[in-house]
Amino acid sequence: MKFIHVFALALFLAASQVSLADTASEKEAAELMQAVGMKSALEQSMEQMLDIQINNNPSLAPFRSVMLTFFKKYMSYESLKPDIIRIYADAFTAKELKDIREFYASKTGQKAIKLMPQLMRQGGEIGAKRVQAHIGELEEMIKAEAARLKKEAK
Repeated sequence: MKFIHVFALALFLAASQVSLADTASEKEAAELMQAVGMKSALEQSMEQMLDIQINNNPSLAPFRSVMLTFFKKYMSYESLKPDIIRIYADAFTAKELKDIREFYASKTGQKAIKLMPQLMRQGGEIGAKRVQAHIGELEEMIKAEAARLKKEAK
């Protein structure tokens, strides 16, 4: 009987530690999101993605404000915050999150935050140019695969 009490106490303490660790990680994740300016970055990214979609499909332009309202409702930082925090808290320990936050609070980290959108855009442009330069090859590969699939279906 004493073993059962000790075992139950051990389980309770272990569960408490996991709960405390989760709470600490979530707290650090929330502080990291604040430090990196996740709210403004997400809002800016959302508008940029919407503008890209409208640029690719100009018929959507009259609906920009409607789509922006929709995205702000379901894709805003406030609506995604608990999920984002949970993702980071699951991926990193509280100590790791604190280390990451401290990096982003540094001068180099702040520079990284400032330059990251520009660097990502430039990387995307490189990728788009590379695809465009070889689009004929992709089209031929798709035609060949379509022919193979059609032949296989017979």
